[in-house]
Amino acid sequence: MQYIHQSHYGQAGGFHTAKPVFAMKDNHIYEMKEGRPDTKAIFAVREGKVFATEHHPSGPSAHALFEIRGDKLHTTAYHPAHDPTAHMFEIHLGT
Repeated sequence: MQYIHQSHYGQAGGFHTAKPVFAMKDNHIYEMKEGRPDTKAIFAVREGKVFATEHHPSGPSAHALFEIRGDKLHTTAYHPAHDPTAHMFEIHLGT
């Protein structure tokens, strides 16, 4: 299981101590609820791109909202908060 943390909070560049917001396992991303991954995946990972599923609050997406580059999640042009110069989340093993 890999955990996804927000990239911007606390001290810039410091060790991420905040709790993860998502968990990723077997090409699915789950929202964290009460410290555990939810049972329904809100995102699906296909070929390094992240798509919303039918369990996402806004419904499924036809286009990728995120792109995985190494250990970072970058928004795509289809994400409402798209910023091509930065990433939104970082992927870590463990919490």
